[in-house]
Amino acid sequence: MKSLCGMLALLAFTACSNNDDDTGSGNGNHFWSVTLQASMGSTATRALSEESGNTIIASFAQNDEVVVVDADGSTIVGTLKAKTTGENTILEGTLDASSLQGEENVKLYYLSEAPNYDGQAGTLADIASYAEGILKVQTINPLTFTSNSVTLAPRQSITKFSFTDGTNPVCVKTFGIAAPGLVQSVEVDGDKIVGAVTGTLATASYDVYVALHNNTGSQQTYSFFIKDDAGNWYTGKKNANLADGKNYAATVVLNQLASLSGSSAVGEIGVIDGLPAIAIGGSKAVALMNVGALCPEHYGQYYTFANRASGLSGSWYVPTKSELEELASLSSAWGAPNGVNGRTFTLGSNSFFLPAAGLDDGDDDPHDFLLVSEYGYYWSSSMAENVSMAYCLTFSSSNINCYSDYQIDGLTVRPFHTLNYY
Repeated sequence: MKSLCGMLALLAFTACSNNDDDTGSGNGNHFWSVTLQASMGSTATRALSEESGNTIIASFAQNDEVVVVDADGSTIVGTLKAKTTGENTILEGTLDASSLQGEENVKLYYLSEAPNYDGQAGTLADIASYAEGILKVQTINPLTFTSNSVTLAPRQSITKFSFTDGTNPVCVKTFGIAAPGLVQSVEVDGDKIVGAVTGTLATASYDVYVALHNNTGSQQTYSFFIKDDAGNWYTGKKNANLADGKNYAATVVLNQLASLSGSSAVGEIGVIDGLPAIAIGGSKAVALMNVGALCPEHYGQYYTFANRASGLSGSWYVPTKSELEELASLSSAWGAPNGVNGRTFTLGSNSFFLPAAGLDDGDDDPHDFLLVSEYGYYWSSSMAENVSMAYCLTFSSSNINCYSDYQIDGLTVRPFHTLNYY
């Protein structure tokens, strides 16, 4: 097991390199075995300690991996593994110097076992970790570095959130957090996907620990969508400037969403049949989030036309082509209000957001997500004249309309509900 939060702090590296090919270094071989002495030193990761609330000194677990990437992040040079468990260890592995140049910086990424941290469990022990550092290449034949040390700095803050309705504490079951610059996930090559951080707790709790990294490095307004253990939904906002490597404790005051009914006015927001929604007229409501999502900025699940309704519950349904055309006729604007591209639809004093989640190309296996953050594709329930296609709502920064798409593609779903269901 890794340390309680798994994030690294200061690593002192000493490196030696030798050619893997016994015939010598002049034969064009570009694979080099690398051994680095890694030490945590005296600097602790400033992550939240469950016992004292102060610091934890992180430690390696045997076979923990550090990924090495070239300067522009396009090529993974190799992976180094920790040989032992503890605050001091040896990292060993083979690096491919063919894409490197002298005086070039290589980036080192330490990630938890699951690179993504968009699904934080909400407990301190299950928080994913992410840290990064830089080494400068001196020569590539043999592969050597100009410095014997490197700092792998934690690239997240750890925040313990507590929620209240203004009077009583809220026992959280699921949460969604969004803000401009908030990193949803980190890929193995260090690429960052910006979006909402979400989680479903195994056991509802009054305290939720979340690992957050904000690319902006400045104060932002964080938006919250919270569902409690009784199924009630709440929203709230909190201003914060979260620094990497530090820990925080914050209390967020939430507003509970009331129930929508047949008498709800256009633009009124509330809960109907278990989901937050907004009344759009014609005795209809649209959910505030996609099927499978935990907040409006979360993409949710991708469905083929054949299984488009499989994620629905209660009386929620996939809208018809005509209903999506009515949706497209509403006033809307392209933007990224919480750091996620998409369209915001305005109804009176309120609005709702559809993220540009792109699509999952059904021709490729297993998944090939296309046009993410550039286009939104949302299934209707209406088949097209071509039996292999069906209608969907499609939008970009420049237009919005209903077109047909191949039924084998994976698209997102924004469900509808009738308000006069009593």
